[in-house]
Amino acid sequence: MEELYHRQELDLDKFIAPGYFGAKSGREMPPEERRLFSEGLARSRQLCELILKEAPNSREARYLLGATYGVEASFAFTIDRNRGKAFDLGKKAYRLHADIIKEAPDFYDAYMTVGLYEYMVGNLPWYIRWIATIIGYRGSEERGFQYLEKAARHAVFVSDDTRVLLMVLWVREERFEDALENARTLHSKYPRSYLLHLNRAQILEKWGRTSEALEEYREVARRAVAGIPNYQMLPMGTFSYQLGLKHRNESQWPEARSFLERALEDPGTPLPDRALAHLELGKLLDLLGEPEPALGHYRKVLDLPDVDGSRREARRLLERPGE
Repeated sequence: MEELYHRQELDLDKFIAPGYFGAKSGREMPPEERRLFSEGLARSRQLCELILKEAPNSREARYLLGATYGVEASFAFTIDRNRGKAFDLGKKAYRLHADIIKEAPDFYDAYMTVGLYEYMVGNLPWYIRWIATIIGYRGSEERGFQYLEKAARHAVFVSDDTRVLLMVLWVREERFEDALENARTLHSKYPRSYLLHLNRAQILEKWGRTSEALEEYREVARRAVAGIPNYQMLPMGTFSYQLGLKHRNESQWPEARSFLERALEDPGTPLPDRALAHLELGKLLDLLGEPEPALGHYRKVLDLPDVDGSRREARRLLERPGE
């Protein structure tokens, strides 16, 4: 999770985007952190196996062994972008936890792994699903949600983790009311999490409740500027640029201008975002009838990294101001 945070990938939009984690990341995990993570998993697995030598039927040890496979599967998928390895590890976790559920239906923590696996297999495209069935992969989306809801309500260790999963999956299924309720429940429990606050805004935005979403985004920005614990960790330069675009898209020109200017004033704004902020602010100033300041912003784009043709567009606007 810490590595995903450093990559700025703990983002609801990225987790619901088809194929996002199929593309290679631009950042390599520091070798020492990777080593410590791998050693921690190996030690956990070793302890589980030691217990199972003495008590082969220990449900707790079998559950925790499955959990190590589940964590490693998540790592393989999100950090290493290795879907095949993630699916193989996920199946190991699934088998261990599914067996526990058969023996003890009230062992609710095991339902998270089984529910997620059921949902994933149930959502395979039809032309892959029949192959998966032949080789022993079976799943049901409906059963997946039932299991995840059980874990969210009754699990001892993974109740909150399951709520996060459900929030993501409900957005994917456009069950926005359920997703928003989960986001609010989680944020009320962890009020210093700016990520959960952002999730609330993102869900409202996807639901089409744009004015409410913008108010939530502005509240996140206010808390960050005020230095509320954890909120101050939000990368305000990039966030201000994004808020500038969101307000511009809703024709809220003063707010759009203010946030784009904040992005440019923030020394921590990455150069690519700074280039785009200059370009977008220039276009906004043109729209507001201020061509001279707009030209200044277009010129600055030419001295910054070229992002998706930003320099080409800036040159075009310098030649034909006001377009």
